[in-house]
Amino acid sequence: MNEIERIESNINGELPEGIGYRYIIVENIKEPERALETYKQSMLMILKNKDLHEEDPKWEQLLPKEVVAFTNQLEEDDYRDELLSHIPNMVRRVLTIRDWEWYSSQLYEDGFEIIILGRDIGAIAYELLHHQGIPHSSLASGDDETIIRISRAGRDVLSYKTWNSDTLKLE
Repeated sequence: MNEIERIESNINGELPEGIGYRYIIVENIKEPERALETYKQSMLMILKNKDLHEEDPKWEQLLPKEVVAFTNQLEEDDYRDELLSHIPNMVRRVLTIRDWEWYSSQLYEDGFEIIILGRDIGAIAYELLHHQGIPHSSLASGDDETIIRISRAGRDVLSYKTWNSDTLKLE
């Protein structure tokens, strides 16, 4: 099964056998089912359109409206948040830099986990989550022994702006 098939069908926290895996953890959020679906759609669109140039304006039609709306409302000063990027940079990094693959997901009452193959998650896993209005404080990674909270030297744009997922407004 390839990564696209796993994103679509491994939805019960399935664990890989005999190979290293880690968790991307999202907790303490409203509407976790919606957030997980947006994240899955973001990843699927990037993986399914890997031959589309990163600068192509079609990305704004392909990526979920939440991600595009959030990104398009950012101001230059907001980019001091290290988990923010422009859409072409996010697309490029998901396709060329990340050292992990999606294996499965598990939805919880107030969040979800993504089980990934590989050891190096990097910020790329969190950018697409943050670009749908999930604050740094709700993001973590881990394995069966350790959970590491996301802490960045920069600031979290969501500490001084509010994202409304219903109106798609960042104010």
